[in-house]
Amino acid sequence: MIEEEDDEEVLKKGITFKSFIKNLVLIILIVIGMLFIYMDFGFDQLTSWSIGFMLICFGATLIQFKKSPPEPIRQTLTILICKLCGLTKVRNYEKGDFVFKRLDKCEKCEDLMEIKQIYSVKLKSPTEKTKLQEEKKESLKVKK
Repeated sequence: MIEEEDDEEVLKKGITFKSFIKNLVLIILIVIGMLFIYMDFGFDQLTSWSIGFMLICFGATLIQFKKSPPEPIRQTLTILICKLCGLTKVRNYEKGDFVFKRLDKCEKCEDLMEIKQIYSVKLKSPTEKTKLQEEKKESLKVKK
């Protein structure tokens, strides 16, 4: 049948130049905020403390902000089984499918097949082309 992937993925940890620079700038921002609080830069004490506190809060918030991972691509499948001969057929889910629904004639014995399972699997890459991808390919062929 179809092998499903484990939900746990191995995360690759790598420090990119862009992430290094971003974190360095945010740490410097927090340090500047601390300097505003503990040193006098010509402002009155309340203004200096307020600016420092806001810089620290802004830097700490941005450090913890992370990009959410994209939604995994999933494909919903329907499993049909013939009760008479036991033939199993897997096909893409179609609107209106539900478990125990009888449809499609069996290829072996011509009896009606019954939907036994409907489930979704996570894919590494899409199997079906979207309409947009097909339109792009057709427009490229026309241009050539």
